[in-house]
Amino acid sequence: MAFCDLRPVCAVDDERGNSYIIGSVFAVYGIGSDPPTVYSWDMIRLVSVTPKELVFETISKSFTITNRMFDSEEDILRAIALIECRQKEYQFGYQHDKRLFPLKSSYVEVSPGKETYVGEDILDEGDTAAAFIMLLNFKLVKILWLVGLMIALITFGILHMTVGITRSNWLYFVPISAAAGAIVALLVYLVAQGIARARFKSIADADHAARKDITFVVSRRGFAACESCVYESRDLVPWSEMDYFIESDKMFIIYKNNAPVAYIPKRAFEKKFVGGIADIIALNLEQR
Repeated sequence: MAFCDLRPVCAVDDERGNSYIIGSVFAVYGIGSDPPTVYSWDMIRLVSVTPKELVFETISKSFTITNRMFDSEEDILRAIALIECRQKEYQFGYQHDKRLFPLKSSYVEVSPGKETYVGEDILDEGDTAAAFIMLLNFKLVKILWLVGLMIALITFGILHMTVGITRSNWLYFVPISAAAGAIVALLVYLVAQGIARARFKSIADADHAARKDITFVVSRRGFAACESCVYESRDLVPWSEMDYFIESDKMFIIYKNNAPVAYIPKRAFEKKFVGGIADIIALNLEQR
């Protein structure tokens, strides 16, 4: 099982006097010397992860663990990794916000092999936002042409109805209509850019890993994009689990089910290795 060496994580609720252990089981220690209440993972019905708390719903009771109960943000990341690994094994319900990196349930324990590239970096906000915008541009380009053409035709029709087109003025109406279409298309583009940046910020704000060192691995057997405080060198996401990739000037974006699963920045690796990394990804995934 992937991430099998992760040590248990403890969270302490000073207000209620409870302690929670997340590991091979989910245990709740109360006040005093009473024995803990221990829930095996097959007794967990649902776990919800939000930017502020973890909620465990067992077969009999619900427990809320806020971020303040952990000693560090690294402990929060380890707790989430443990939950996701157990969820893969026990198939309990799991709710979470969108992520910038693959869920730990996507990983398998496998030897990376000889041709393996490893890098470490914090995901750059500007580069990732630019990638969001680039992906949006792919979708927008046809729409913008259609919007521009439609507005141009509508403007030309309005001028014809209100002013009337003659041999002497129709040459003026064509550039006016084209300019109107271009201006509206530009406004749509600028609004879309703002939406893309806002979308990235909302995902980054909800993902604790967005502000942490990330270990990036690319090998012929799979890849990894995982928090360095959690990552174990023999865990990878198999290429067979992914569908295709898109390459920008600064990163590789890995897709599954038409949704981005991982952003792998080129700056995390030495420049001399980027070509080899691109070759491995292209051999295993279709480029779009």
